[in-house]
Amino acid sequence: GNVTKENGATVTERGICWGTSTNPTITNSKKVVGSGTGNFTANITGLSDGTKYYVRAYATNSAGTAYGSVITFTTTKITAPTVTTSAAFNISYTTVTLGGTATAGNGSTVKERGVCWNTSTNPTIANSKKAVGSGAGSFSTNLIDLTDGTKYYVKAYVTYEKGTVYGEEKTFTTTKITTPTVTTTT
Repeated sequence: GNVTKENGATVTERGICWGTSTNPTITNSKKVVGSGTGNFTANITGLSDGTKYYVRAYATNSAGTAYGSVITFTTTKITAPTVTTSAAFNISYTTVTLGGTATAGNGSTVKERGVCWNTSTNPTIANSKKAVGSGAGSFSTNLIDLTDGTKYYVKAYVTYEKGTVYGEEKTFTTTKITTPTVTTTT
């Protein structure tokens, strides 16, 4: 904004105000940027994504508050990251290797990525899970101490600013431990 004239009384506060409806005032959100005349700028933080905002400069002196013209802008919509679940491999009696690939969304950050599993369908991170770092890219991990001869359901997951997203569900079955093979010799 720019306070060009004080008009007989000192400008004690100047800044910008904003809201999601037309003609915001200082009773909405505001950011104070000093006092007096002249040009000023301000950074606004804590906005919602994908939202249209109305903004205008203001200046206050002993006679009241004056406002500049309203401008608008729309914040970028944050899109969720995506994740794909890789097929299980190195399956044995009580171990397996699982993984996936995480891709960042528009404006979102992959804060945690990993795999979750359960012995019933549709596993989530509320079941068993193992985190495998953060950021976009491929990842894999070894699970140990599984139960032999058991069918497991698994999904890769990604946690970001707004929650958790999951890849498609895959299944694998650990090898069943059986009695040993033995022969008798003469």
